[in-house]
Amino acid sequence: MRSRHLLVAGLAAVVLSACGAADGAASDAAATVDGTDIPRATLEAAVSELTEGQGLEGEQRASVVAEQQRELLTLLIQDRILEEIFDDLGATIDDEDVATVRDDLLTAIGGEDQLDEALAQAGLTPTLFEEVFIPQQARLLAIQTELAGDEGFETRTARHILLETEEEADDVVAELEDGADFGELAEARSMDPGSGERGGELGPAQRGSYVPPFDDAVWDAELDTIVGPVESDFGFHVLEVIDEDERGVEDLSQQELQQLVGEELNQLVEQAFTDAEIEVDESLGRWDPMQRVVAPPADEVGEPDPGTGDEPSLEDLDDLDELQDQD
Repeated sequence: MRSRHLLVAGLAAVVLSACGAADGAASDAAATVDGTDIPRATLEAAVSELTEGQGLEGEQRASVVAEQQRELLTLLIQDRILEEIFDDLGATIDDEDVATVRDDLLTAIGGEDQLDEALAQAGLTPTLFEEVFIPQQARLLAIQTELAGDEGFETRTARHILLETEEEADDVVAELEDGADFGELAEARSMDPGSGERGGELGPAQRGSYVPPFDDAVWDAELDTIVGPVESDFGFHVLEVIDEDERGVEDLSQQELQQLVGEELNQLVEQAFTDAEIEVDESLGRWDPMQRVVAPPADEVGEPDPGTGDEPSLEDLDDLDELQDQD
């Protein structure tokens, strides 16, 4: 269900433009975020689309619709906060940006032929996918890019041999200086079985990826130079940095952008929610600022705690949902 929830989170951007000025009934606000209305008609239309074909009747339908209204209204409010951040940063997207996001997502799920199956598994309609989720992810990517600015993405690729004692590490250093093969020693003697099987290689990593003594040694080392022993909580390391790379923001994947600016984005979201003035129509529920959800009305009993569900917060938007996790 997470995929559908994240898709619906961007629904305001699509439906508001369709219903806001043209539909006279849309003036009755379901919620207001910093003076901007989320029309009740928008909410009702969205809930109708989500519940269509479920065959619900009577009290069951009323209960499901009420829950869907709160759930969707939560997401519309969250999405409005995201739009405010997008606008405040002066971020922009165009058709090419949206098309690129779509292409990348289709590649992640295995191509266009796999799309219908992926959407069915996620409980999504093609309309929601095309008109809501993809533009939303394009906005998120633009926010991350704006936050990154001109900052480069530096990585170093190290390999290491982890030993139990300093004496063992000294022996390994001596063997390497005498011409022993690093990969063979790592496979035969390293206490780190994961990297040992790969000749000690750890793969590309940013500064701060490792425990401090080891991380400092990786970033202070000269390329292709044996360093050690370096002591950490895990033992004694003999290491060698075999590659380094620096790429501009334009060359980064969204996952790499998230690594680069995720903390800053989370802080922006936290501050945006703190500063926002959010009002919810009492007939639909009440805004819970601690859980950041639309909770059941105060006089409604027997409802589950809204904070125990699987509702994503805006912090979760830095992660692509399950559709993208399939790559």
